[in-house]
Amino acid sequence: MFLRLCQANELVQETAAKDNALYYINRAKSNAKHYSKHKDERCAFLCGNAGIYAVSAAISDLTKHSDQLLQDLKEFATGFEACKPVNFGKHGSDEMLVGRAGFLSGVYWLNQVLNPEPFDNDQIIEICKSVVESGKQYYIAKRSPLPLMYQYHGTEYLGAAHGLCGILQMLLESPWFTKRSDGSLVDISKEYLTDIKHSVDAFVALQDTEGNFPCDLQDARSDQPNILVHWCHGAPGAIYLLIKAYLVFQEEKYLYASERAADLVWRKGILKKGPGICHGVAGSGYAFLVMFRLTQDIKYLYRAHRMMEVLTTPFAKKMRQPDCPFSLYEGLAGTVCFLIDLMNPELAAFPFMNVF
Repeated sequence: MFLRLCQANELVQETAAKDNALYYINRAKSNAKHYSKHKDERCAFLCGNAGIYAVSAAISDLTKHSDQLLQDLKEFATGFEACKPVNFGKHGSDEMLVGRAGFLSGVYWLNQVLNPEPFDNDQIIEICKSVVESGKQYYIAKRSPLPLMYQYHGTEYLGAAHGLCGILQMLLESPWFTKRSDGSLVDISKEYLTDIKHSVDAFVALQDTEGNFPCDLQDARSDQPNILVHWCHGAPGAIYLLIKAYLVFQEEKYLYASERAADLVWRKGILKKGPGICHGVAGSGYAFLVMFRLTQDIKYLYRAHRMMEVLTTPFAKKMRQPDCPFSLYEGLAGTVCFLIDLMNPELAAFPFMNVF
């Protein structure tokens, strides 16, 4: 949050943002040292050491501490070797919070915010291959209906935080889907392309009549309604995959699915779970900001502002207090990021998930 405040010219002088960013990241790094030998921590981005060193690298670059920047990148890069084994984590190796998808989101983010880009295509593709092979192995072992499928703590999640749509989005962000001048893709095998594309299409086919998606495959097989409308589970998180698929494959069905998902968020996205971006009102607001960037349709910007206004109405007092009330994903830190992005919607991006 303080890093984002540093990047907002209108706010940086008023918030002591640089001092606070350095203070909090140094505290985080002192804690990270206790866990640095654990392979899982080196891969974990949103809930582990990889994310700490990634954010520290961006802060070091901003504050012109070049030696610290190199050390931060060195610490972050230990995750590449740790992520390579197909099944490095006993509870699931591929999701966003502690798995390879999250680590990849950190790689892409660092390549966006640092110049020159610190990581090359070969490093990234090696991790992407492990993601695909992991999904294929699970598909074969469990006879999954999707050609790539994953589990986390034994559940076949489909959402952005723990499941399929977050993982597929990170694969679509990979160098495999960088287009040459003639429109062809860069060096992806036909088998990998087919598995990824068919998995995206199978996920889209799970969208219900309201525009929402099941939490996991067990829910998809039942007749129960899909009630979760969160970034972590449901339409607000699925929108990012749908938009990325549309940008990559240029097929209207993905755009249509994203519009249906956004309409559902407008109807049911005022959530009582708190103000945050993972399962709160700010997460719903971000869904409208990304749709505005894609379509330039002013209705989505209007809807994002309405979500902001909800945070200042009496309804806000009825929200639950999150377990971690100041955190980036559950709490106020993510809410502040959303409010900052409302000031410059043309560049707005859900933290670490910029699809453009």
